[in-house]
Amino acid sequence: MPRKPRTPCTIPGCPELTTGGRCAAHEREATAQRVTPGTSAYGRLWPRIRRAYLYANPWCVLCGRLANVADHFPLSRRELLAQGVLNPDTPKHLRPLCVACHNRETARKQPGGFAAEAKSRREAGERPPF
Repeated sequence: MPRKPRTPCTIPGCPELTTGGRCAAHEREATAQRVTPGTSAYGRLWPRIRRAYLYANPWCVLCGRLANVADHFPLSRRELLAQGVLNPDTPKHLRPLCVACHNRETARKQPGGFAAEAKSRREAGERPPF
């Protein structure tokens, strides 16, 4: 049975062919840049903080369903760090959300991805391609 053709590394300009994602050299580089290799981008304590927060706040504040995402609100974690907040993971910077509400809020508020494309089409008055 024929195999799927290999694709280029996802890092722009890298000619290496991979079975998907980054080449081995770029994967090692990305792992070395993490705060603690193999942990969350938020640091090694974030999973514990998230679990404790969701245990204390089990319901989504937007729809009332079971919450499983600890969302930084009203500013994102990146914005809090840019403002010089020492600990952006304190409960006063979080809110409990279900996955559906978190995805909807993220798509609406954060630039990039499908939300940015749809917004630019709406502003230009274009119709959907289908």
